[in-house]
Amino acid sequence: MRFQLPQFIETEIKIIGPFTLKQFLWVAAGAVFIFLDFSLFTGLIAIVIAVPIIGIAGAFAFLRIDDMPLINYFANMLSFSFGSKKYLYRDEQQMSNEQGPMNIRK
Repeated sequence: MRFQLPQFIETEIKIIGPFTLKQFLWVAAGAVFIFLDFSLFTGLIAIVIAVPIIGIAGAFAFLRIDDMPLINYFANMLSFSFGSKKYLYRDEQQMSNEQGPMNIRK
């Protein structure tokens, strides 16, 4: 008996217009921060603050590195940077003894 397997399970469904839910939430969060920015500041200061907000929200919504969303890439970078690292030194003689009697160096 043959079963039909779903294909393209990695593809996210477009929910709101051309955006996936995650993309829409990033764009909406950027819009909220820009609204707050223009509510608190006026003129050139508001524009200077708004440009990085647009860039960051746009990058988190649409940028993919190695077919991975930027937020996942950023989370992996942080976990590697601040996670514990354990470096082990293994002596050459210890490694040759573990390989077995066939690989004896003289």
